[in-house]
Amino acid sequence: MKIGEDALGVSKKDATKIVSLVIIGYILLGVLMDWLFDRSLEAWYYYLVKGVLFGVFFSLVFYFFLKKMTKGVLLQLDLPLEEGEVLEAYGVANLFLNRQAIGGKLGITQDYLLFHSHKFNFTKKTVRIAFADIQHIKPCKTMGLIDNGVKVILADQTCRFVVNDRTKWMELLQEKLK
Repeated sequence: MKIGEDALGVSKKDATKIVSLVIIGYILLGVLMDWLFDRSLEAWYYYLVKGVLFGVFFSLVFYFFLKKMTKGVLLQLDLPLEEGEVLEAYGVANLFLNRQAIGGKLGITQDYLLFHSHKFNFTKKTVRIAFADIQHIKPCKTMGLIDNGVKVILADQTCRFVVNDRTKWMELLQEKLK
């Protein structure tokens, strides 16, 4: 069973948060730069118009760039299964290790949670986590803002995954842990 889309995405609510932060960030940066270099400030609507135009433009360019760059990459990626293993569910995901995001696919077999990175990563990684080793699974936020993370807590470490359709992943993983 496939979970989510073929590329990592964000919900409309989270996309609104991101675009708003870009706009606010650009407005504040414009005000700061004008004050630091000119010691003068323009009218408030000058910064507002610049911030909105840049925020929308930057967000659209970034969106289409990501769509073009990731098209078809993850469709060709197969999860390495051991003999006799059956893939019950899979979807695209990012694995966070030491502040580095590794893109790839996440899968669920009868005994393992399996992650395999795609070819564009500097770090090539396959991670197999036995369900017997998992102590707890809980939802988490990416960058403290976006509700698409799953935290897998083991006895000696914690793995964080960014996934599409987090609620479905949480349901399946909780079911496996029973």
